[in-house]
Amino acid sequence: MLFSGAVAQEENASDMPNETTGLQAAEGVPPEIMQYTADWPLPNRDYENTRATTDVSINKDNVNDLAIAWTFDITATGTFGGASSNPIIMGDTVYFQDLYADTYALNLADGSVKWEKIYNNTTVTGPNGPAVGWGKVFVTSDPFSVAALNASSGEELWSMQLINTTPLAGEIIGEGIDIQPTVYDNLVYTSTVPGRGDVFYRGGAVGYIYALDQETGEVAWNFSTVDDPVSIWGNPDVNSGGGVWYTPAVDTETGITYWPIANPAPFAGTPEFPNGASRPGPNLYTNTMMALDHATGDIVWFTQVLPHDLFDHDLAIAPILTSANVSGEDQNVVIGAGKMGRVYAFNRDTGAILWIAVVGRHENDQLAALPPGNTTVYPGALGGVETPMAYANGTVYVPYVDLYTNWTPTSSLSLGVEGAPQAEIQPVPEGTGGLVAVEAYSGKILWDQKLDSINVGGATVVNDLVFTATFNGTIYAFDAMTGEEVWSFTAPAGINAWPAVANDTIVWPCGVGEMSQVIALRPGGMGNVTPAPTMNVTPTVMPPAGNETGNVTPTPTMNATPTMTMNVTPTATVNVTPTVTMNVTPTATTNVTPAPTTPGNATTVNISADNLAFDTDTITVPAGAEVTMVFDNQDGGIPHNVAVYNSPARAEEIFVGEIITGPAEITYTFTAPEEPGTYYFQCDVHPSMNGDFIVE
Repeated sequence: MLFSGAVAQEENASDMPNETTGLQAAEGVPPEIMQYTADWPLPNRDYENTRATTDVSINKDNVNDLAIAWTFDITATGTFGGASSNPIIMGDTVYFQDLYADTYALNLADGSVKWEKIYNNTTVTGPNGPAVGWGKVFVTSDPFSVAALNASSGEELWSMQLINTTPLAGEIIGEGIDIQPTVYDNLVYTSTVPGRGDVFYRGGAVGYIYALDQETGEVAWNFSTVDDPVSIWGNPDVNSGGGVWYTPAVDTETGITYWPIANPAPFAGTPEFPNGASRPGPNLYTNTMMALDHATGDIVWFTQVLPHDLFDHDLAIAPILTSANVSGEDQNVVIGAGKMGRVYAFNRDTGAILWIAVVGRHENDQLAALPPGNTTVYPGALGGVETPMAYANGTVYVPYVDLYTNWTPTSSLSLGVEGAPQAEIQPVPEGTGGLVAVEAYSGKILWDQKLDSINVGGATVVNDLVFTATFNGTIYAFDAMTGEEVWSFTAPAGINAWPAVANDTIVWPCGVGEMSQVIALRPGGMGNVTPAPTMNVTPTVMPPAGNETGNVTPTPTMNATPTMTMNVTPTATVNVTPTVTMNVTPTATTNVTPAPTTPGNATTVNISADNLAFDTDTITVPAGAEVTMVFDNQDGGIPHNVAVYNSPARAEEIFVGEIITGPAEITYTFTAPEEPGTYYFQCDVHPSMNGDFIVE
C-alpha cells in the first residue's frame, strides 16, 4: 500500500539532464564546493549522493599498491565505536568528526592536525559528521545543537540549540540530532530523530527536518516528519517516530531536496498495545521518500513504501539522484533504501515507484501482524541496508546486513517504552552481509558478493572499482562491472564508517576497537607522503564523565571481530537502532553461588561485564538476604549497571544500581525479595545483557 502526495511542480519529463544534475545552479552552491568539486566536498561527494569519483588514478591496475600513508588516532569510544561519519576533503584539508563530536582539520598529505575543536560529548550517537561552506564547518556539537566553526581556525562562530531540553518529570524528553548535515543556498540542512543517548522512542518524541541560516544559525523553516505531531496517530503518551538519519539529496536544477523518513514506534508493540495497536493506520510520514522545496520546506510529493512498520524497518539511506530509461521512457530518478532490505526507484518528478529490488536475506518481514510467541524476522532491526549506497554508470551499489531479530507481538526495542520486554537480536559476530550491484533502469540484480561479516562500511565507487568494508575491519575492492574481488586489506580496527577519496588518497575512519584510527590509503603508502611541519598530533581529550552514554572498545587485535553494533540507523539508526545493543551471548553461564561473608542472612555476589556481556546469566541469593554485589565493569569507556526487576517486563524495581563507565568497579548493597522465585536482572543501558535473579 502506497501513499503519495499531490505533485506541486510542473516539469517537462523530456527535458532530461545529464546522468546527474551537476552544479548548474551555481548561485546556491557554496564557493568551496564549486572550487573543490574534484575532491570530496560533500558528505557523499556530490549533491546527488553518488559516492563516486573518476578524479583520482586508483583503479584495478594499481589498487594492489595501496598502503597506509598516515594514520590519525581516534580517541572517542562510544556505543557505536569512535567514528560513524564521512570525512570531507577540500584541497589539502580533511575535515573529520568523531563520536565525541570532536572536530578536526587534518593535513591531507600526512594527517597532521591543523586545528581541533574538542566538545568531548559522550552522548552523541551518529551517524554524524561535518559539512563545509561559506568559510564555516557545520557540525552537531551535542545531541541538541548545531554549531558553525571557522574553517580556518576551528573557532566556534555560533551555536543553535534545536531541541527543548527542559526536564519533564526529572528526565529530558524529546529528540536528538544524529545526521551529517549538508549545505545549499545559504542554508544548513539537518534533522532530529526521536531520542538521544540511551533514551529513544519515548512517547511524544517526533523527528523534525530543519533548515538553518548559515550566517546566524536561526531556523529558516522546519518540517514535522509525523503528519500529526500533537496527537501522534492518536496516542502521544506511547507513540513516537520519524526523523532523518542520513544526508538528503539536493537537485540543484529544481531546488528540491529529497529526504528518507525513518520508522514509527513503539515496535513491534507493547503488552498493552501489541502489534503497534497504539498507532493504527499507515503512520505517515514514516518510511517515506519525501520531496521538499529547499527554500520553504513545502511538500512537493511524498511516497510511503512501508505503512505501519512493526520491525524498525526505516527507509533511512541517503537518496541517490540520477536519470534512467525505465520502461522505454527517459526519467529523472531518485533511489532510496533502508533497513527493510529493499531498494526503491522513484520518479523524481511525481514520486511514482518505478521498481523495487530485494537485497539480503528475508524471512517473515512482510507480516501485517505477528502471531503469538517468538517469530524470527530477517532483516532484523539491525539488518537490511544500514549504510550509504553508491552509483556510477547505470549501476547502484548496495551494502547490506543479514542479522535477525526474534519478535513477539508485545516486544520492543525502544528503551523509551516502559514495561515492554526486549526483543532478541542476533549477536553481531554471527551476522554476515554483502554488496549488491543493481541495474538502475530495471532493478535487476547484476551481482551479489557475500561477505563473512556485517557490511556497515557503505559503498564507494573509484573509477572501475567499488570499495566497501565490514565490521570486523576488512576493506574490499571489487570490480565494479563483474563483482570480482580485486583487493582486500586488514584495517587496524573494526569499521562502522565510510571513506572520502581525493588526490589519490582514500581517507577511511576505522573506529571500532582500541586501535581506532583514521587511515589514509595511497598508492605507495608512506613513500608518497610529504611531511607537514608537525606529524600526526594525538589530540588531548578529557575522559568521559560519569554516567553518560558510553563507548565500545572491542578486543584490540588485527581484524578482530568487534562486539558492538554498527552505525546503523539506530532504531532509531549503523542506520542502526542506537537505543538497542546486540544480544551478545554471555561468556559464561555458570551460576554465581554467593558465599556468606558474615554470620546471618547476608551474601556477597561478584559479577563482571566484558565485551557487552555479563559473565553469568544466573544469580542466586537467599530469600530476604542483605546482598553485597561487587560489580566489575571491564568494558573500557562503556557505561553499565546491574538492576534487578520482578520480571523481564520491568514493571517493578527491586534494585537499580548506579551506572558506571568502565573500566571501573562499584559495590551495591540491597535486600533480596522475601518471596522465593525467579526474578530478572539486566544492564539498563544495554538490556540485551540480562539473566535470571533466583531467590531461594
